Amino acid sequence: MEFSGRLTAFPLGDLLQWAKNDRCTGALVIRRSEREKRIYLHAGEVVGCLSNDPAEYYGQHLVLHGHLTDDQLFKALSHCASHGTRLGMALRELGMLQPEVIQQTLREQIEDVVCDLFLWQRGIFYFQSEMPQEEEILPEPIDVVRLVMEGTRWVDEVARMRRVLIHDGVVLRRGDRRPGEDLPPVQRRIVESVDGRRTLADLYKKIRGSYYRFLAGAFRLCLDRVLDIEEVRETAEAGTQEMSVYDLLLEQATEEQVLVARRHMAVPLDLLERCYPVWVEEPAEDEQTRMPAKARDFYARFDGRTSLGNAFSGDARVRGREMDLLLLQLQKGRLALLPAPVDHLEQAAERRGQPALQRWWRKVFQQAS
Repeated sequence: MEFSGRLTAFPLGDLLQWAKNDRCTGALVIRRSEREKRIYLHAGEVVGCLSNDPAEYYGQHLVLHGHLTDDQLFKALSHCASHGTRLGMALRELGMLQPEVIQQTLREQIEDVVCDLFLWQRGIFYFQSEMPQEEEILPEPIDVVRLVMEGTRWVDEVARMRRVLIHDGVVLRRGDRRPGEDLPPVQRRIVESVDGRRTLADLYKKIRGSYYRFLAGAFRLCLDRVLDIEEVRETAEAGTQEMSVYDLLLEQATEEQVLVARRHMAVPLDLLERCYPVWVEEPAEDEQTRMPAKARDFYARFDGRTSLGNAFSGDARVRGREMDLLLLQLQKGRLALLPAPVDHLEQAAERRGQPALQRWWRKVFQQAS
């Protein structure tokens, strides 16, 4: 089954309802920039969810909610690395958590990762017939209708919180009330991290976990006057604003369906890899300074002499990102894909006695200028 599109056209609630009605089994992959989540379904019900964002990993959830300390998590992860096991198995083998606690917390973490997706306003999705390893599947599925209702509630709650914490550039300081001893773990970690200088964005990078749980904890502390607003800066992430704009361009290219998904390309990858990309019009200098370093490195290989097969990374995840970068520039009409290295084309034309200005690849550059 191939089904793909944009979140702006198909909200997550509609996608989950479609999967339930069609009793789908497989992975609903949702992607925005470098972030990707895979919701696993069996007969239309959610049985798992994996995120590539370390802030949302199961171990971070356990630490954030007070089930493990940082040292215990490190010990468990070291056990995973040395024994080749998953975190849940390591926690059982080390006796850190009981099996029923592992199942319950894994269920809670999956619900949080899925519900946080309701806060995504942009992105692409596609459906894929795959399932995770057995230990990552819940023995009892999560009801889709309940998930949709909870995710919708999160959207409404975030809109209410944003009337006070208007964006992630808000800086918090200690309020005039002392925190009680019975603060929930998330709120306690927020209070411990507030210093009057960190923005909400800075605090979240330190605390991690579900973004909604973090924002709700900060909002509750402000209402209780344990925390107060020190200042509101102009932008949430002034240092990375330009990179975010660049990512938005990639989102736009994706949403216009230049690509449907990394594994659903209309042109076979092995055919593309035989081509030699060359700039018709290079990005302006100011645009290049806004690019992430990895993007600049990838674009530097577009010299008409390096094939895409050699330009692409050997890492599948990185290669997917590089494909987006390639398609973005093709959409803008800035690239030409040559069938052979430009030097070989020039030599062949010389042997045929073809005048320089009649060579088709040179005509392309003349038209662009």
